[in-house]
Amino acid sequence: MSAMTSDDTMTTGPNTHSARKTKIVVIGGGIVGLATAYALGLEGLDVTVIDRGPKDQRASSATAGIIGGSSVIPWASSGLWSRVPGHLMDRDGPLRLSYPWPPGLVRFFAKSVSAGRMASRQNSAAGLANLGLRGWDAWQSLLSDLPDAHNLFEQNGCLFFYASPEQQQADAASNAMRRGFGMDLSDLSMEDIRAVLPPLSHPVAGGVRVNAAGHVSDPLGLQERLQAAVAAQGGTFIAQSVTDLSRSGHCITSVTTADGVSHEADAIVLCAGAGSGKLAARLGHTVPMIPAWGASITFMHPSIDLTTPLLLLNDGIAITPSKRGLRVSGLLQVGGAGKAEAMITTLTRKAQKLFGDFTFSDTLTVAGPRPLTADSLPCLSTDPAYENVFHNFGHGHWGLTQASISAQIICDLVIGRPSRIDISAYGPDRF
Repeated sequence: MSAMTSDDTMTTGPNTHSARKTKIVVIGGGIVGLATAYALGLEGLDVTVIDRGPKDQRASSATAGIIGGSSVIPWASSGLWSRVPGHLMDRDGPLRLSYPWPPGLVRFFAKSVSAGRMASRQNSAAGLANLGLRGWDAWQSLLSDLPDAHNLFEQNGCLFFYASPEQQQADAASNAMRRGFGMDLSDLSMEDIRAVLPPLSHPVAGGVRVNAAGHVSDPLGLQERLQAAVAAQGGTFIAQSVTDLSRSGHCITSVTTADGVSHEADAIVLCAGAGSGKLAARLGHTVPMIPAWGASITFMHPSIDLTTPLLLLNDGIAITPSKRGLRVSGLLQVGGAGKAEAMITTLTRKAQKLFGDFTFSDTLTVAGPRPLTADSLPCLSTDPAYENVFHNFGHGHWGLTQASISAQIICDLVIGRPSRIDISAYGPDRF
């Protein structure tokens, strides 16, 4: 049943058949789920998206919106763990722990230590490059008939900002890895950086420009446009969470939502981000994944005129121009169940340290849980045991970058076409 077409038939009685569209249930309505639903709708399939919402508590709403900026470097490395205590002691550091801690945290960290070793890290980097470096072109292809969404994409590159020569040197190996995978990078001097940025009140040693990177000027607006497009295709949205899966042989025949309603389906696509782990466990997969909370604050009508996205890799933040204002995003909080006040305070201080006391009219804040896997790679495949279940979750920091190519891969799998790229690294049973 993993190979499906839109002219499949179903038995409606003895010796009677009626043609109908294949019914797909997409679990999850963030950027990955919406891109997948839209791509499936383009294939003429009958799509239902189940997502409890709300939109302002999604990782894809708190994202910086950068596509292809730093998309090949795994988060875990063998040198990370020695720096963790210092990060945790720094109130404005990029990493923090907050109670309550998520379930499975010990196993997650154990697996991430293994994934951070050199050989495993190289494999993870290759897997990230396989998806991330295709993200921009895949978005352009996917949205070719959706100009209102397509127009939200800008390709002005992005800048890596180094405050000191030590930061610059520390990122040299990562930049060599990026170049090794084909990323087009240009080294910038201190004068080059100052020439392309608004006035700075922060020291700068130099930088790197990622020439082919792009960004979305309104991540929330992109989700709204995709949702409207799916609805225009005839898609249905159900504001519920999924509580159970019904099996028949090697297939999942329906999903049950929190209101007790059963929704039949010919195929299920699991795109529920950080919430996917529990459902994957029901299918027999223990994926080491945690919700790594991130936040963003948008300064509306700022006195800062930023045209190129900026990544402060040492601080774990990104600053991007957006239709709603100057967007400052990032950090990583493990636990805390979405408590974002400290992260918002840190992001504000970081922006003020960089640009000084700039003015703005108001702020918009969002926080969401990134689905962070121990090896930095998503689960993107047909389920090994259930032939009509497809996994598309765990994209971590790179959900917006990888959503479009992941959506196209899921379409290949659902329709029964050969996958356009090698996806052998992304199975949910790899752990």
